Amino acid sequence: MTDTAASARLRSIDHLFARDWIQLSERVHVAVGYGVSTFSFVVGDTGVVAVDSGSVPALSTEAIAELRNHTDLPIVGLVYTHGHPDHTGGAPAFLDENPDIEIWGNVRFGDEARRFARNGASIAQVRGKRQAGFLLPPEKRINNGIAPAIYPKAGALAGGPGGGPDRRTFPTETFDANGVVELGGVTLEVTSNPGETQDQIMTWFAQDRVVFAGDNMYRSWPNLYAIRGTQYRDVRDWCESVDRMRELKAEHLVLGHTTPFSGAAEVDEAIGTYSRAMWHVYNATIEGMNAGKTPDELAHEVTLPRDLADNPMLGEYYGNVSWSVRAIFTGVLGWFDGNPASMNPLHPADRSGRIAELAGGPDVLFERAQAAMEGGEAQWAAELCDMVIALDHRTAEAKNLKADAIDELAYNLVTATGRNYLHTSAQELREAAATP
Repeated sequence: MTDTAASARLRSIDHLFARDWIQLSERVHVAVGYGVSTFSFVVGDTGVVAVDSGSVPALSTEAIAELRNHTDLPIVGLVYTHGHPDHTGGAPAFLDENPDIEIWGNVRFGDEARRFARNGASIAQVRGKRQAGFLLPPEKRINNGIAPAIYPKAGALAGGPGGGPDRRTFPTETFDANGVVELGGVTLEVTSNPGETQDQIMTWFAQDRVVFAGDNMYRSWPNLYAIRGTQYRDVRDWCESVDRMRELKAEHLVLGHTTPFSGAAEVDEAIGTYSRAMWHVYNATIEGMNAGKTPDELAHEVTLPRDLADNPMLGEYYGNVSWSVRAIFTGVLGWFDGNPASMNPLHPADRSGRIAELAGGPDVLFERAQAAMEGGEAQWAAELCDMVIALDHRTAEAKNLKADAIDELAYNLVTATGRNYLHTSAQELREAAATP
């Protein structure tokens, strides 16, 4: 694997999701690195309530075994922070422990998966595998930005609520705006807190002043847009949800991935930093939109201030600022960038043909793509290759060259999801080029 500064930076955060068992407070235990997501156990007088279930049943079973080193009380409840399968896929392990466990979720639970299914958007699953790097050899994966690079067994991350047929693991109890979970001597306040998903909730354990953020926070720039494809994650809602967490003045903050925060000052600083950064990108994008700028312009121009860009909480390990800017523009205004020439653009093959004519023919485009690659301009090389491929000219050569270009882009990108997508796409291009 090519060693680059971006690769080294991504490797440097492995400790944030290495396996660890953290007793966060007198009653709260947090399991980090037992699968893809972070999940927790709140110990009451007569029972235990879990917040999220982890991603893979076998690994969640190992976490439950570690819990038994701290308490023999039965697990009587499970609260889902949202419907993504990396937070619900471990639920069968909890059902094995207690078939009558009470499972709580927001009334909108699983909305995202149901929307994909309703619209027949199966391409999201294909793109999801690319984003996750599941089709890559281990040497092409470092981590996923907020979790270890795990290769789940078939269906392990697809089952459970919102992702598969195992209805045993669906919520048995739901709430709308607010609810209270009272089980085993544990009282948890649950509140709808939309952000990464519409079914996202905030869970508050007032007794020990612990807030569970779900996937509205982790130690990375947030994934305001998932390149696998997703409905608009309303960024303004997400900003307001983060601010609601800050209002609690918590002593401890449990994130949906990576290690938690402890200490009132540290928690307030972490949430405050996240809030300020998200609001900055949102407001700067809206300001640019109102000035008539296009998504392509804003994606290059909207950046974090230096004091935020250098903050370890905001590294682009999982989410990416430029993708976020594009998502905000499209989510607020839709696909049209406002430029009248963009209203009905030429077909890519037609445009490529006209550009090839200007350049002196498709061979010239290909030669320029080769030169760009040799000159360290991988992005331009990939774009030129797209034109050659659109013209069905020297197609196998162009696909192989584009594969080299996007591999190079991947090696120099910190964002794990983007790296995985690029490397997987390069792999697919080489396979296509080798097919007669």
